[in-house]
Amino acid sequence: MDDHIMKHVTLLTQCVLLIAVARVYPCAQARAETWQVVICGGILQDTEVSQAQTRVISGLSHFFTDQVGMDPEAVDVVCDTHSSAFDPNATACTREGLKKKLETLALNTRPVDKFVFYFTGQANRAHSTLRLNVRGQDITHHELDTWLRVIKAKQKLIVLDCPCAGLALEDLTDPNHIVVCSARGDQSSSPRFSEHFVPALTQKKSDADPDARLSLLDAFQATCRSLDAFYLQENWYKSENALLEDDGDGVPSQQPWLFLQSGKDGARAAQFYFEITETIVPRRGQ
Repeated sequence: MDDHIMKHVTLLTQCVLLIAVARVYPCAQARAETWQVVICGGILQDTEVSQAQTRVISGLSHFFTDQVGMDPEAVDVVCDTHSSAFDPNATACTREGLKKKLETLALNTRPVDKFVFYFTGQANRAHSTLRLNVRGQDITHHELDTWLRVIKAKQKLIVLDCPCAGLALEDLTDPNHIVVCSARGDQSSSPRFSEHFVPALTQKKSDADPDARLSLLDAFQATCRSLDAFYLQENWYKSENALLEDDGDGVPSQQPWLFLQSGKDGARAAQFYFEITETIVPRRGQ
């Protein structure tokens, strides 16, 4: 083989390798992401709602460990001790319990790529303050904001699934935050957001765009569609309107999937991916 042919063979080989690396790299990069998740379940008096909360907490835990492939040690559950979701690995959901858990993560955890805080439970409005109901002293949204800001992460997803959740949105807004609230600040009925959001995370039909990757925006839009269908089927007045804020201006959107037209919220949520892996990671205690 002469030098001219040899150069062409070498060049062709390099091109093939570059194409292979380009195809593999996005997946490898996503799998290299580090996550930290805190799932928080507040106090609930109603038995049926409490059972639904248990399914939500369990569903979220399994989604992050079994499908996203996260280390179970990076998924913390903080819930009421009377909840059936409470186990030896969980932290009791009190004001001091949650504060200590978040302070510990802030001190001991190296910066992560993505941090998720998910609250589901009851809450009430006291003037312009949202109070998350836990045993003992309630947690105000001002306190929660202070505790979450010390967590070191490139991106933070904060989900509040509780009545009047939108009251907290302006304080929680930050250029580094994506904030999802299950209801506006004036909607005091118990929302059903999580009961539809968790299934949306696991259903292939939730990924409506052609990129074949499930994003937060995909799951949010699928949840809104599912909620609309639910209230229509039950012939109930829709008492919750989910909100998403991710552009840092403090003004949320109820239809962030229209961000290309509006130029507002939705662009960052569209790039916040839940990379599904085939690897099943053993849960704590197994």
